[in-house]
Amino acid sequence: APLDQQSGIAAMEGGDGGTPQADATDPVAQGSSAQPDGEIEELVELQLVEEKRLEQLFDEQRRSRGLDDETTLKTFFKLFDMWIQLYRLNKCYEVLVDVVPICRQRGGQFHIQGVQALAFTRWKQGAFREAAGLFHEIEELIGSSSALCENIGHTYSSLGDYDEASKYFQRSLICMDHEEKAGKKIGDRAGVLLGLGLIQDRLGNYTLALNSVRESQRLFRVRAAGKPASLIAKAGMSIAKILLKLAKDEPDVAKRESMEEEAITLEQENVTLFEVTCGADSPLTASALRGLGEALQRRCRFKEAQESFARSYLVESQKDAFDLLAIMEVHNLLISAHVASSQAGHGLDRGVFATYLPMVNICLQRVRAMKQDANAGAYYKVAAELRTFAEDYSGAVSLLDDAIRLFKTEEKEKVDNLISGCVDLRSFCEKQCKADHAADSGG
Repeated sequence: APLDQQSGIAAMEGGDGGTPQADATDPVAQGSSAQPDGEIEELVELQLVEEKRLEQLFDEQRRSRGLDDETTLKTFFKLFDMWIQLYRLNKCYEVLVDVVPICRQRGGQFHIQGVQALAFTRWKQGAFREAAGLFHEIEELIGSSSALCENIGHTYSSLGDYDEASKYFQRSLICMDHEEKAGKKIGDRAGVLLGLGLIQDRLGNYTLALNSVRESQRLFRVRAAGKPASLIAKAGMSIAKILLKLAKDEPDVAKRESMEEEAITLEQENVTLFEVTCGADSPLTASALRGLGEALQRRCRFKEAQESFARSYLVESQKDAFDLLAIMEVHNLLISAHVASSQAGHGLDRGVFATYLPMVNICLQRVRAMKQDANAGAYYKVAAELRTFAEDYSGAVSLLDDAIRLFKTEEKEKVDNLISGCVDLRSFCEKQCKADHAADSGG
């Protein structure tokens, strides 16, 4: 759930999924420490330099002045703006655990900033229900505003409560009108349009959704004035996803192909924009790469799709907020791209699977650090299948043993087929191991 603190605009990472990285609508800054007139340009190399400077300053002030100090807190919120943009979610949360009680005690603007920062962080970590409660805490403090209503709308949308989400989005538009008449700085209509478009998308009203999201991106482009901006890409991902949904049921071949090609063009731009503004290792870049892979596969450009999925997989494996569901989804997409290519007559390139093993090993390390249950077992199973494709049969056997052990902790009727599949694959891998050993001995 990416927050664009510097622009103070709501946007979204993806389009129609249920996981944060695939469907995240950015909260808007309400009383942020970011200063629009002096904000750092949205280029990742500049943000990394500023992050390092602010980290050193914050550490020094925390030691010398303490955390319950106005100067220290102001520095932290500037650092928070960098961390949240760069997806340092664990760092944000670790400090906010200590900062938020202090801010609540101090009251006033610090109370708002502290709770808002925690809401943004928990939003990005997928804790939408907790984020909603925190946004409502701010609502009790300051009443309604266009930015706050937009935040709450995006949050309810992610929770699947579309009636409540629509209510808050409409309230945000009303607040904008009042704020404009009062000469106040108003919220951004582009973010609200994006949120409303997402609701229409989820309700299956794709044409309405597409119109809303296209207008949202147009407004983001106007605001960016020719500069690279992640918000353009966030809207672009939604447009691409909706286009692919419309293309799926489009009877006119020429129109269908045109929509699919536009989706590819948009996702290519999205990847580039995220690399420039957020970094090649950003979860946003991973989401765009995944979307690009899906669009390429639709046009039967299998090799390019495989490369895009593999890059997305690698970033997902390394990101701060590790999401096993997102890993499983991109893993399955990568395998499906190879299967589709094989079915199209291009054969199965077993050699390329060996190049995937390093990123799979990264994921295995992280999954082993999680609770060892059937969910972990599910990853061990698919990782074993990939190792089998890569002809690492002994490695596959080891993972299958782990998967079977964990599946047996679940209710039998739920995992019978999974266990059976593991047993069959294990038997095949053992035979291949014996055959390889015999061949080596004979040599």
